Amino acid sequence: MNPWLRVLALFGVAIAAALFLKVLPPLIVLVFFMGGIAAVNLTLRRRVKNERGAYRRETLGLKRVKGDPFGLLGYPFALFSRCELAAIEDVRWGSWRGLDVKRFDLSCSTPSGGERTWFACAIGPAGPSIVPLVVEAEAMAALLAEPAMGKVDVGSPGPGRPYVVRCDDPAFARAIVGPPMLRWIGGLEEPWGFEMRGSLAVVYGRPSSGVEATLERLQVFAELAQSALSQPPVIETVPTPSDALPPNIAGLGDGSGAS
Repeated sequence: MNPWLRVLALFGVAIAAALFLKVLPPLIVLVFFMGGIAAVNLTLRRRVKNERGAYRRETLGLKRVKGDPFGLLGYPFALFSRCELAAIEDVRWGSWRGLDVKRFDLSCSTPSGGERTWFACAIGPAGPSIVPLVVEAEAMAALLAEPAMGKVDVGSPGPGRPYVVRCDDPAFARAIVGPPMLRWIGGLEEPWGFEMRGSLAVVYGRPSSGVEATLERLQVFAELAQSALSQPPVIETVPTPSDALPPNIAGLGDGSGAS
């Protein structure tokens, strides 16, 4: 439409509206006026909200898709096998702080068969893990089926912070969940779950956890795990009976001390 015709049309509408309002009672005019202000205010608020949301997504550098185009439920994490009737929604993916991540919401049936429970999850690189490892708050473990892994005692992250560590290789679990990891977990205000498998890790928390908060948990967990894996392994040696004896009598009994 020609810009000049658009201006003339708007001018005509304004004149018609003025004549129409002139013959209406003042109360009706006031109602129209207040309604117009409310409509404009609502439109502006929606526009600002959408712009902020778009800016936030651009800042995070993530794209948003519907459904589960990546087949995340097919990833070999114990988390997904512990969920009944699992479903994934609101997938965000892309590069975040140099990490190739996928952030999503996971819902599944509870072991008791009650209402569905939701988790805020994120998957990213970590490891490599030689065996699967699960580290989760007891509050998270209670919402999921028990994994087919043995429990490992690695110590406590602190009073009032009950966590469960599961792994079929206790030495590997203790190497990953060492003092640095325990200190960090003990400082988390909300319950979280972490799992390593192969070269990937998944974290899961309460559905109220924001996108960036979930990704930050993933980043720190992966960094601590990789730092632990880069350390040389601690080899525990058991002294032999000969090593436990003083040098002057260590040879007695095998004939070496006979004159």
